Amino acid sequence: MNGVTNVDAKLARKVWKAVSETEYVPNRHAQALISGRTRLIGLLVPDIMNPFFPELIHGFEQAATAQGFGILIGSTHDVASETEDWARRMLEHGVEGLALLTFKEEDPHLYDLLKKTPMVQIEAGKTPDGPEIIAVDYETGIRQAVQHLAALGHRDIVFAAGSPDNFTAELRRTCFRKAMREIGIVVTNAIFDEEHTLEGGIAAAHKILGRKILPTAMICSNDLMAIGALKILHSRGLDVPKDMSLIGLDDIHLAEFTSPPLTTVRIPRTQLAEACFDLLFRKLRPYEDAPTRQIVSTYLVIRESTGFPPHALQAAAAKGKERS
Repeated sequence: MNGVTNVDAKLARKVWKAVSETEYVPNRHAQALISGRTRLIGLLVPDIMNPFFPELIHGFEQAATAQGFGILIGSTHDVASETEDWARRMLEHGVEGLALLTFKEEDPHLYDLLKKTPMVQIEAGKTPDGPEIIAVDYETGIRQAVQHLAALGHRDIVFAAGSPDNFTAELRRTCFRKAMREIGIVVTNAIFDEEHTLEGGIAAAHKILGRKILPTAMICSNDLMAIGALKILHSRGLDVPKDMSLIGLDDIHLAEFTSPPLTTVRIPRTQLAEACFDLLFRKLRPYEDAPTRQIVSTYLVIRESTGFPPHALQAAAAKGKERS
């Protein structure tokens, strides 16, 4: 039953025949009492309704299953007390390790609670040092997004960021400012802080459309914001990308199916999930090499929501008329 290879083959066949006939299922709780191992890993995410996280969970689950682990999932709603409650429940169930995929630094009480539990995190905070951290390189993908727009002729580019107190949003905001400086533009009054939600994108789009001069391009801090902004742009009779180019970030599955399909900065979720599990798995095996901090990069996926700015299209049309 445990896959031991030195059992007589004839005897093993009899055992498996009996298992099949009686529909026997091993009791994992009883096994855990004997072995001291539950083969369970806890997984905490901030919002299971956000399409980014089910895809991340799926990748983590596949990696865990391949090594014989099951997972327990909790959605914290970005509330410190709920995060701690979930962590306690998972410890009560005997999880062997915990993956904090909340993209933030948690309350110190949580770290005290988990100090004896093997743990990994994505983007723990402003000082993400230590082998338990998976960092996301937003700079590469956001630079590609800005340079893609600049190559098309855009200069008036705005950024719909996440909320000001969100560490991940601040990372993305900083990367945007840096990428804009690299194309010779100092950002002033071009960042709009809202939540990483559809409603946040809608609110940001309303603010952006309230400017005296309409920007030619908009980059959003995640795809949900971009989809919310797209709805408002369409409702105002604006064409994407003819009137305004639009770029998201995450590359959730839905981004391919918006109208038009969304150009976005991709976070490779399978790679991110596998990196998280691999790091945690190494911590669970003390005879393995010491785990090392890992970085997962991002890159631009170009679809149909970006194009030449309106003034470039008008200039091209004028030249066409002159030639004719």
